[in-house]
Amino acid sequence: LLGGSGSGKSTLLRVMAGFEMPDKGRVLIDGVDVTDLPPYQRPVNMMFQSYALFPHMSVAQNIAFGLKQDRMPAGEMKDRVQQMLELVQMAQLGNRKPDQLSGGQRQRVALARALARQPKLLLLDEPLGALDKRLRERTQFELVNIQEQVGTTFIMVTHDQEEAMTMSSRIAVMDAGRIVQVSTPAALYEFPATRFVAEFIGGINLFEGRVLSHDLDTGLVRVQCDNLAEPILARHADFVPEGTAVSVAVRPEKIDVHEERPQADNVAVGKVRDIAYLGDVSIYHVQTEAGAVIRVQETHVERSSEPHYDWDGTLWLSWPATGAVVLTA
Repeated sequence: LLGGSGSGKSTLLRVMAGFEMPDKGRVLIDGVDVTDLPPYQRPVNMMFQSYALFPHMSVAQNIAFGLKQDRMPAGEMKDRVQQMLELVQMAQLGNRKPDQLSGGQRQRVALARALARQPKLLLLDEPLGALDKRLRERTQFELVNIQEQVGTTFIMVTHDQEEAMTMSSRIAVMDAGRIVQVSTPAALYEFPATRFVAEFIGGINLFEGRVLSHDLDTGLVRVQCDNLAEPILARHADFVPEGTAVSVAVRPEKIDVHEERPQADNVAVGKVRDIAYLGDVSIYHVQTEAGAVIRVQETHVERSSEPHYDWDGTLWLSWPATGAVVLTA
């Protein structure tokens, strides 16, 4: 579940967990209606950002806590705890207390405790928010690997786009309490359904305009944009009537940079107004005479300490029709 602050992500998670009752609609888990069941009767466990470990208990005791509540036999419980410790690569740390662990280790203990009861659904509310950047990136892959091993469905709340793209097989983008699009990370990025999704996921150039024509044989839409000298060509499957107000979305990495006018489906020219050097890429803001500011991304294939282009330099930009997405919403 991906969205900005206040979009309803955590509330939806709490509804699934049973901590909140929905005003309408039903909650079904694996085909079973659990709407009226209390949290402890649902096949669900939740992992909080704070981890909520018991400080007076050892790692093993923390993991065993839920199993004791379920009155699991002692021998089976001991085996399950050991299995969970090995799963999160902490087999030698079962006797330590939470205050003797690093942040990443505490996060893994919380995960092991949540998985020990073998829930059908594991809910994670910003589980990596307390970790530093490098540890968070490493833990993302660890979580994905653990999920593949145990086969439990994970539903995670985050406002971090990269985290969602890295960890998810499906992303639901939320806005103002509604899910506006559900798709795979790649489809969400390449084919956003609305302007909001296009702007929320990754960098984007949006050009406002009106449809001049739509050729159904080729699937090409011609759009006259307000601040571009030439119409944009874009591919769009569904028919869009002439005169319809639309937005055309083009990702910065889809745009090629030239020092002379190229032959291409779409061409624009402008002057470099801003440059950002990010190590692996440089970002250029190119302003056209009509006022459009186009964001362009150039990958650094060769080693260089200087950007390839300078402020106020004139650049020609081009992109294919397949690199543009027409948005009607």
